[in-house]
Amino acid sequence: MPRAAYEFRAVGDLPPHLLDDFDGASVLADPAGSTIHVVLRDEAELHGLLDAMSRAGVELLDMRRDPVIEPGQDEL
Repeated sequence: MPRAAYEFRAVGDLPPHLLDDFDGASVLADPAGSTIHVVLRDEAELHGLLDAMSRAGVELLDMRRDPVIEPGQDEL
């Protein structure tokens, strides 16, 4: 799986430490919940983030994968 950008929507606020291991991740909070934007290197990193969310009790509403990221593109 090539590098890709993801958007996750979750219920409520996220624990502050949740994204510490994911460089460049950003969180937008609004009354409906939280939205995470992150570029992941591979499938292992995706599963790592999903596992971290599960361990933290985050209720995931939606996950979207953006098109393939071109080499050198690290930000959304």
